[in-house]
Amino acid sequence: MIKKVSVIVLVLATLVQMAVAQDYAFRVLASKGQNMVKGSGADWHVLKTGAKLNKGEEVKLTTNGYLGLIHSSGKTIELKEASTYDITKLSNELGSSSQNIASKYADFVMNKMTPEQKEENRRKYASVTGAAERGINDGTIDVYMPPSVRVLNKKAIVRWEPIKENAVYIVNIENIFDEKLVVAETSDLFYTIDFDNEQIKNAIAIDNFISFKVSLKDDETITSNEPGIELLNDEDAETYKVELRGLKENIGSETSINNLILAEFYEKNNFLLDAVTSYENAVNLSPDVEYFQEAYEEFLIRNRLKKPSKD
Repeated sequence: MIKKVSVIVLVLATLVQMAVAQDYAFRVLASKGQNMVKGSGADWHVLKTGAKLNKGEEVKLTTNGYLGLIHSSGKTIELKEASTYDITKLSNELGSSSQNIASKYADFVMNKMTPEQKEENRRKYASVTGAAERGINDGTIDVYMPPSVRVLNKKAIVRWEPIKENAVYIVNIENIFDEKLVVAETSDLFYTIDFDNEQIKNAIAIDNFISFKVSLKDDETITSNEPGIELLNDEDAETYKVELRGLKENIGSETSINNLILAEFYEKNNFLLDAVTSYENAVNLSPDVEYFQEAYEEFLIRNRLKKPSKD
């Protein structure tokens, strides 16, 4: 009898857990414009970021609007065309509602963008005083990178704070012996490191390490610190890449939302430069959706890579 009761309790608990896990069809991760939602027989009302959408509801996308939705399974979808969408139909098109690995990282995205968490980021940063304690503002040009960083992928975007309008910068990439591997001139505020570059590849083959520095062209005494970058060797990287491959298979095509989910994976595993690269990709894919730039800013602040704005 006790065993039967135990089995019944276990089954009921599982059913309750499944019901709770699937009490919505989608959550709104990002929204641009006065997008609306309504249930059956209800009036239209404004759809807010973080809202849950249920089967039987409809959403209306405004002209030039945008909606980034996360399905209960963790799969994502972006709506960009002005129209009315049936949530049941959208959910059915995505298939199975069983949660996958992407759902975990989608939860991280949502939780880190709450007003309470954003305020907590600023309070934590305010408690850190002095450039030496921050470790990233020792140079005149502030690079969005810690003093040393591991990299998982073969391309990484490095960004820095502007010094003045129309400035031209010199990027120097060196090996462990301070020998120059790459010298590049740019008017952008970022540079993409390609680890398949022949000079960089040869240096990495020896010690898996390079350093990065950016200076002002017309005054190279105005420069950044020189963070070190370690590219993980294949053996050390494989553990992470197994999960990363599974995550990419679940989220599908490259979109702004999916790049945010990838950025969460990288941040969780302390690959901050890979995370920066994913945030850059997210912003570039949807430059007119403020949410992605805001998420990028929050990431930089909570990792002490950029000071919070004073406004």
